[in-house]
Amino acid sequence: MAKRPKARMRRPDGPNYTRRPQPKPKDGERAPSENGNVLKIIPLGGNEETGGRNCSVIQYGRELLIVDMGLQWPEDDMPGVDYIIPDVSFLRGKEKDIRGVIITHGHYDHTGGVPHIIPTLGNPPIYASDLTCAMLQKKMEDIAPEKKLRLNKVKSRDRIKLGAFRVEFFALSHNIPGSLGIAVETPAGRVVHTGDFKLDLHAHVSNRTDIETIKQIGDKGVMCLMCDSTNSYAPGHQVSEEEVEKNVELMFSQTKGRMIVATFASLLSRVQQILVAAERHNRKVLVEGFSMKTNIEIGKQLGYIRCKPNTIITWEEAQKMPPHGYLILCTGAQGEDNAALMRIANREHKYLHIERGDLVVFSSSVIPGNDRAVSRLKDGLLREGASIIDSKMLDIHAGGHAKQEDIADLIKLLRPKYFMPIEGNYGSLLENKQIAIRAGVPENNNLIADNGQVVEFHSGQGYVTSVRHPIEYVFVDGLGIGDVNALVLRDRKQLAGDGMIVVIAQINTRGGKPGKIDVISRGLTHMKEQGRFISGMIAVVKKSVADKEPRMKPQEKDLRDKIRRDLEKFVFQRTHRQPMIVPVIIEA
Repeated sequence: MAKRPKARMRRPDGPNYTRRPQPKPKDGERAPSENGNVLKIIPLGGNEETGGRNCSVIQYGRELLIVDMGLQWPEDDMPGVDYIIPDVSFLRGKEKDIRGVIITHGHYDHTGGVPHIIPTLGNPPIYASDLTCAMLQKKMEDIAPEKKLRLNKVKSRDRIKLGAFRVEFFALSHNIPGSLGIAVETPAGRVVHTGDFKLDLHAHVSNRTDIETIKQIGDKGVMCLMCDSTNSYAPGHQVSEEEVEKNVELMFSQTKGRMIVATFASLLSRVQQILVAAERHNRKVLVEGFSMKTNIEIGKQLGYIRCKPNTIITWEEAQKMPPHGYLILCTGAQGEDNAALMRIANREHKYLHIERGDLVVFSSSVIPGNDRAVSRLKDGLLREGASIIDSKMLDIHAGGHAKQEDIADLIKLLRPKYFMPIEGNYGSLLENKQIAIRAGVPENNNLIADNGQVVEFHSGQGYVTSVRHPIEYVFVDGLGIGDVNALVLRDRKQLAGDGMIVVIAQINTRGGKPGKIDVISRGLTHMKEQGRFISGMIAVVKKSVADKEPRMKPQEKDLRDKIRRDLEKFVFQRTHRQPMIVPVIIEA
């Protein structure tokens, strides 16, 4: 039986490269409706990954509503990439039909694409809570200060009309204040989008779930519930912030030395808990990390962070105090190389380092993919003499995502006709589907779509169509957006894996005979100890460029290709490595 050929994609800027095949059609997929006034939902990101580039489009007729525009952190095999943003090529040419962009909360996986994408879509109006708006404004000032966003502040129970869409906002608990769910009323039915959520009736009032409004929306009738799947594999209910607060208090009362608390810069509810506990136990707080300082200032301005004027201190003040007199509140709980905690652990911080007897508290969950970095960080802290507490030892962190029983409770409150899992890899989406079935949603009314796949609702019926809009990774690398593709990543991985050889060959244009030849290598071998190896490479290059027909002028491209082929063969035979080879021809 013949082997099935690999799926390939041709790009105008380079040769073919291998990519993953298109997903297989799912059972129950249907052809799209020919009726123009159909309600459509198109996930542009977030449905094939956990915690990344969340972005969905709700469409009725020609009118479009975008929900969230997040980023995704790069994988290990994406060297040099800063982050990935949603592919919105589907929206090109439809800018005038975009009625608005709704951002459910301020985390990067829901906001990170805004500064890059919004200007390319005609700068449509953005609707978000006050904290989310402030964070978006700050991010835009950092990335593109000359451009302004059209920000509109909304709060729970607000209602707005955006073309064919009537949008109602309701508060949901998450681990950042100002998190909102939305109910979008269209002529074809009501769609509820949760964003990231958990159900917490004991959280601070600024972060509490608005159960009453959710019940009222359910009573009006819900055609489809788009539901967060991040924690769908976890049984039970999510830990309440009230429980976390008790454990934070216990930790403070039992700690005699210096404390270093690491958490997400955006987790302002945890920051507030730490500040309150520090004041109660007569400790000052030294804040480290640019994003942490920025978010605390924003939180103070909006009233989400409240503390005494002298609670937060400078290093000059801290160094005059005994270790038990202050704590360090910093970023870096995910093991990020340049974050404050990693620099402290590696003794690379300007003035802070670990002292024997320090207690380091990880008040965060580990993002998938960061496990090894966090493990290395903890090892380094322990070697320096610190003790460690994390959420596995004590409930000092409550995840921001609903567990199975929370999701089931929300489904029972809203009673949707159709259930669409979002925000998770395929396994998480399937787990969420099973929760919905147990909560009473018929199996055939669970709609799972891939990124770019269109879901339609027509005449009261919902179904996943066979239409898939192409979705590619859009890489952000420094100031470049989308200029790094699979070809560039392939070259970077080759450089990282096997190094590079640059060959500089002088060629006599009249006789075609080789002149001086230089070989420069990086990342392949220690060249000073490889005299014979270098001499061998030079001999191969001389043979490659020797002109067999001196009366004809050699073609530079042909010479480069021949040098590359011959040298690749020679190097592989000697080293079993495949470095990148860059021939440079100089006519003399």
